[in-house]
Amino acid sequence: MANDGNYREMRYFIPWKGARHMEEFKLPAKLAKIQGSRTVPIGDAILEFNDTSMGIETCEELFTSNAPHIEQALAGAEIFSNASGSHHNLRKLDKRLSLIREACQKAGGVYIYANQQGCDGDRLYYDGCSSIFLNGSIVAQGSQFSVQDVECVTAVVNLDEVQARRFEPSRGQQVNKCPEYPRIYVDHDFVDAKDNMLMPSPPIPPRIHLPEEEIALGPACWL
Repeated sequence: MANDGNYREMRYFIPWKGARHMEEFKLPAKLAKIQGSRTVPIGDAILEFNDTSMGIETCEELFTSNAPHIEQALAGAEIFSNASGSHHNLRKLDKRLSLIREACQKAGGVYIYANQQGCDGDRLYYDGCSSIFLNGSIVAQGSQFSVQDVECVTAVVNLDEVQARRFEPSRGQQVNKCPEYPRIYVDHDFVDAKDNMLMPSPPIPPRIHLPEEEIALGPACWL
């Protein structure tokens, strides 16, 4: 949990029990009726769809030494999602994109990064720039300083490229030593069959403002 700099998350929240820990969460009666079950699994797990699997990180975890995506990738996750609330600091975007690029370049995979955008009543500005990476290459990137309430970033990726990227024998040796990751099985196809006819999005260069541009654009979004 982020508990330094601008963040004091442990003032309000208790950290989860640990990696790979799962529990059954008891649903309120009205939700249980809609869900069709009294409990649902909650915790640290990989979502296993019919055709692929997804690991999940949250904001601060991307910046840590032993980020969850490392062992999730070794356990077979092909897609990683990160719902983030990363505030703007001068040149922070460069660090953020470098970490995402390294994450899926080394492990192989699709990394979907969604960042908060704008101000939410506190003293921080969140600079958006949601992005999608494939095996270390950017295939979609949102704007960094936007005044739009919502910005949707999409891309078409070929998951076969993830599997082709993960052929190294050295990776296979580490896979054999990786502890089992709990899975939540989702009886649903992640990929729509008609999407197989779409052309994959080509790699694009990262868009990073000059320091002078960040200084000019950042404060303007506060006004």
